[in-house]
Amino acid sequence: MNTRNGLRLALGAAALGTLLANGGAVAQGNRAGAASLPQVACASGVKVSAAAADAQAVINQTYLPRNANNKPALFQQAYDKAMAGTQADPNNPFNYFVAASASAGLNQPARADSLYARTIQLCPEFASEVEPQRKTLGGQAMESARVAIAEKHDTAAAISLWQTASQLDSTLTDASFYAAYFSARRGNLAAAIPSYRRLLAGPAPAATDTNAIERRNVALDEILGYAGQQINDQKYAEADAMLRDLQRIDPNNRNVLYYRSLALYKMERWGDLLPITEKVTQIDPLNENEWLIAFAAHKGLADAAKAQNNTTAEQQHRMAAIRLQNPDSLQVTVDQVGLAISGGSVTLRGVVKGAAARPGTAIKLEFTLAAPTGDVGTGTVTVAAPARGQTANFELPVQVTASPTTFRYRLVP
Repeated sequence: MNTRNGLRLALGAAALGTLLANGGAVAQGNRAGAASLPQVACASGVKVSAAAADAQAVINQTYLPRNANNKPALFQQAYDKAMAGTQADPNNPFNYFVAASASAGLNQPARADSLYARTIQLCPEFASEVEPQRKTLGGQAMESARVAIAEKHDTAAAISLWQTASQLDSTLTDASFYAAYFSARRGNLAAAIPSYRRLLAGPAPAATDTNAIERRNVALDEILGYAGQQINDQKYAEADAMLRDLQRIDPNNRNVLYYRSLALYKMERWGDLLPITEKVTQIDPLNENEWLIAFAAHKGLADAAKAQNNTTAEQQHRMAAIRLQNPDSLQVTVDQVGLAISGGSVTLRGVVKGAAARPGTAIKLEFTLAAPTGDVGTGTVTVAAPARGQTANFELPVQVTASPTTFRYRLVP
């Protein structure tokens, strides 16, 4: 698995610095003047309630200069009035809309979002009114997170607020990253995964946006690590679901494919496993474990074909299994390949294990490093073949044009 600890820490410090520098402007001027209740025609025919109108009138008082120091009390009063309306008339969306607006004024974005959701549930026609409010709330949550971490040093509160911000406004990719990154730094990788997955679910960044690309790489790497934990914990289906998402983003990532092959092998899903293991053996052709997994896939499919009296398919898969049965026929095997990334430099490390090649034979391996956007660097290393069963370490510095997420290699004749 890739090693990115130094990069992650540097990135986190830079990201936090940007947040602290820019956060103060996020939520400024979110209310320029008095507002009135929107003229929404709900299909149900429901009208503005007296409670909603009274609560909105209280909110409007917050815009008066003389009430500059009394806003929290007024927003609370408006919230109480609107919530009383929801008790008296629980199906009136205007009550929930005003209660949400008051919650936003009280800097309660999560509560406001819940109330906006109820508003739209009761009257879908409110969606066009609610969406800009949710974006404003997202900005509020970002500002509150800045205060929590920079002024109160409350990382837990900041994480919660970043999670809320990303739910309110999917374009706030910073929020998803910060929530995940700081959760992971606090030792709670499981809590980080939903935010990392939300980040990766968004559109790919522009090729020139190196900061956003690096964040996605960190997210991919940490989800991959968590999927590995799930496999170790025998949670194969959960791991495979995450790995499928990663494969869509980085389809030639050796570790993503290899981990998927392990999960599918454990679940004995031979039909799904075979194309994955074929890709792994193209990317990592001297991987002894993958040869054995490919053998198991063909054998499983042969057994299934036999049960269905499909003699042709059975023979095809049994012949393929025979060809894969003995990894010792490889000249050497390659294992434990990882990328050590520090700043702009990358060092590739791995282990060669002796097999069929005569000890001392020069084994030349050409490695290509890649990212989801394409190849980023190439290097060649020569290793003297160890005796059968013995190992030799190798190390290869590689000049890259961008941060890699994966590798592939070939045995050079």
